[in-house]
Amino acid sequence: MIETPVFVPSPDGLREVLDRARNRRRRRIALTTAGAAVAATVAGIVVIPGTGTGADRLSVVPASPAPTAAPTHPAAPTAGATTPAHRPGQVPTQPSPGAAVGGGPVVGPSPFQQPAPADSPTPTAPTYRRSASAPITRTTVGYDSACDATNDVVGWCLVYTGPDSARRKHPVQLSMELCRPQVNGDGTIHFDDTREIDLEVFDQDGSTQWRAGQGVKYRRPGHAVVVRAGTCLRWSAVWDTIAPNGFYAPPDDYYLSLSIDTSSAPISPASGTVTLTD
Repeated sequence: MIETPVFVPSPDGLREVLDRARNRRRRRIALTTAGAAVAATVAGIVVIPGTGTGADRLSVVPASPAPTAAPTHPAAPTAGATTPAHRPGQVPTQPSPGAAVGGGPVVGPSPFQQPAPADSPTPTAPTYRRSASAPITRTTVGYDSACDATNDVVGWCLVYTGPDSARRKHPVQLSMELCRPQVNGDGTIHFDDTREIDLEVFDQDGSTQWRAGQGVKYRRPGHAVVVRAGTCLRWSAVWDTIAPNGFYAPPDDYYLSLSIDTSSAPISPASGTVTLTD
């Protein structure tokens, strides 16, 4: 018969066994806590103890966000906010375009960074103007004393009867007269075309700036007109003071050439002057 020995622990041995068991539990808890801390660090989280009864409460805080590029244009200031440009004694943080940096030479914008169209308006050329048509009107008036006695020899007197000065950008009526002296009796003029006259304006260089009858079609040959003794034929047309280049003629003295489109009478050409002012 086999007898099983009975082990009866002593008080000191029992205390040792309990101490060893307690130490093993403490090491297990320490290892578990250390592993959780390492895992939280690797995952980029921070463990913050919460408040409350019973077990500790854990809160998870997201890791710091990744850095992003700064915006190219600053945000508009809110109402009532003071921008650095309006703070006295504060230097702007960004230099103006084209300013020298670090004492170096001023460098203009590159071809790939041109300013916006609103910042650099393109000059606009003035609108081209075309001189208006200048139809010629003819009337009969009384003899003008501007014709002196020397005109009695040929029997005809051609004179300029328009104004001596005019304002540019304001239409001006230019006129000329062909008079028949009383002593010569009636006379007949055969015009080469229905235009009847040639009234032109020249500048100082001799370039034609305007011509009466421009923009109107005339026929050839003309017709015959009887001029009574002691009367004059007056032709007139309106010049809008616009030159052939489409701009108003500049202030200056302009010369007028007067002639009759006829080969039936010995009528000498005449001249005149008109001054344009602003």
